[in-house]
Amino acid sequence: MMSRQHQFLISMPDLRGSYFGDTLTYLCRHDENGAFGLVVNRPLDLTLTELLGQLDMPTEGAPDRVAVEGGPVEPRRGFVLHTSDKEYDSSEPAGDGLLLSYDRDVLTAIGAGEGPGKYLVALGFAGWGAGQLEQELSENVWLTGPSSKDLIFDVAFDSRLNDAAAAIGVDLRLLSNATGLA
Repeated sequence: MMSRQHQFLISMPDLRGSYFGDTLTYLCRHDENGAFGLVVNRPLDLTLTELLGQLDMPTEGAPDRVAVEGGPVEPRRGFVLHTSDKEYDSSEPAGDGLLLSYDRDVLTAIGAGEGPGKYLVALGFAGWGAGQLEQELSENVWLTGPSSKDLIFDVAFDSRLNDAAAAIGVDLRLLSNATGLA
């Protein structure tokens, strides 16, 4: 099995109309037991200040940015994908200098203005059981490509999917989910 950890999953046109239609997912983990990822291009109508306030956490240092819908699994659970300049009790490696944290300590630090240099707060995650992602990849449900910290943290949400596809030489506007016989 070839691990796709620290890669992007770029949704193919066949997924349009499903939860994963037009999504870009960062794979934090991928091994023989399955895969765990965060959708990085689906912003929520929820600012970090609002989210932290709902959790009775400090908000005075929270930046003016939104959380993302990280996936359909456990949508009320929070995850923070961030640079490795700060580490927390729950932090685990997610590849190439990125950490995944999922405890209150990282959110408290963000709310106090003392969080990591770059981060993405996600509610929920995308998960695949053993062999499930490999099956989907063999059925061409996803394209895979190298991830990019800039794309995760700095590019506008509505540009992330197309920018990730362009990085592997694909123009998603030219793909179709229609098939035919020649």
